[in-house]
Amino acid sequence: MVEQHDRLPITTPLAVDLDRTLLLTDTLVEQFLGMALRSPWNALRTLVKLRSGRASFKHAVLNGTTVDPASLLFNQKLVAYLQEQKQAGRELHLVTAADQGTADIIASHIGIFDSATGSTPPVNLKGLHKCAYLEQRFPEGFSYAGDSSADLSIWEKANSAVLVGVSPSTRTAFARLNCPVEYEITRSSAGLRDWLKLLRIHQWSKNILLFVPLILGQAFFQLHALLAVAVGFIAMGLVASGTYIINDISDIAADRAHQTKSARPIARGIIDAGQAFCVALVLVLLGFFFMATQSLPAMEWLFVYLVGTLSYSLFFKSLPMIDVFMLGGLYTLRIIIGVCLGEQLLSHWLLMFSFFFFFALSMAKRHVEITKAAARSDAGVEIKGRGYRTTDAPLTLALGVSTNLVAILVLSLYVSSDIYTRPFYNTPQWLWAAIILVMMWSSRIWLLSHRGELDDDPISFAIHDRISLLIGAATCLAFVLSMI
Repeated sequence: MVEQHDRLPITTPLAVDLDRTLLLTDTLVEQFLGMALRSPWNALRTLVKLRSGRASFKHAVLNGTTVDPASLLFNQKLVAYLQEQKQAGRELHLVTAADQGTADIIASHIGIFDSATGSTPPVNLKGLHKCAYLEQRFPEGFSYAGDSSADLSIWEKANSAVLVGVSPSTRTAFARLNCPVEYEITRSSAGLRDWLKLLRIHQWSKNILLFVPLILGQAFFQLHALLAVAVGFIAMGLVASGTYIINDISDIAADRAHQTKSARPIARGIIDAGQAFCVALVLVLLGFFFMATQSLPAMEWLFVYLVGTLSYSLFFKSLPMIDVFMLGGLYTLRIIIGVCLGEQLLSHWLLMFSFFFFFALSMAKRHVEITKAAARSDAGVEIKGRGYRTTDAPLTLALGVSTNLVAILVLSLYVSSDIYTRPFYNTPQWLWAAIILVMMWSSRIWLLSHRGELDDDPISFAIHDRISLLIGAATCLAFVLSMI
């Protein structure tokens, strides 16, 4: 919502803040987090610069990263107002606590400012320092566009104010100043739906795999084992949500350029990257705490999962073939953690089936991405951020389908050589029906993938697909009949 107050034309120069004013986000936070996730050692060396002051730290961050103005989120309502003022002949000046280099890049990109001034070591151009600069630069008066409580000292000296997304407390404090408002833009805060979307709670469904060893070992009537796996399910979900947030932070620029991922809360600026990173750390720590209360070996494997999934998100997902090997391994780790939580015997047949099966499903997701990209692009074009080419479809199809059949073969050997020897399966013949149903479902997944109709991760797709749910129910029935 935009409120435009009745006013006469204002001729005083308008100084405009950058972070969370001209932009919806904070450039320093996004630059430093990007550096920390991709080059932790450089980030640590940059943190040392804080001893020389915040301005030196900001300059070091800029030197260790790149600023792409095209990937930044400009406040379009403020930009429109500034363009209107520019057309009316008003002077516009970008005055920001961000580094001078960042200010120059963004001012050059937007092309409406008469000057750009940022922090230069040792002066951090914020609060009182910025106020002193503006009073010296514009002795006949100035107006100021800002967003935070640190700007109150500036508004106290300004001829007029442009308020951009100020908090209720800052708005209340501003009302006590003798400064007229020439323009105000309000911003909506993130709601519960935005946070749930950020946490991707629906992806917790993958952690149902933790219950598989418990079910196959028929230990689901053991209350302590069931409780341990249930707590582990929550713990792993918390860690997974934390890693999804970290992945979104590392992919901010790519997500903003993506057709659908640009709607993610961090990518569209509704949730601050720094705030989200703190939430991610809390979630991961809580997840490890809950897992440690149930099983220390499970917690150790959870650490392996954390390292693996972060390595995948930051490095390996752009390496063709290695990415699907990583995904197959990450799914299999869930089985291992379930074994530790439920205190079940580890079946190597089950682990082999899990790896081959989820390797094939991961390949199905890549195959549909390749086929869709091939329909949009010329032959041989590399898919951005993935490493695959549009001509790789025959290879991914052959590898995926053949590995899926290997998984079904391993499952058959698992049933015949392992399950049949267990005394608590009274009629194990029913498990052959379960094998056929698993083969039917995975074959359908590959059919949809090859047609380009698989729009989500196969596991997430199955939860919302009616036919998949029916096949799943039939598989559960076959399992129950095998015990009668």
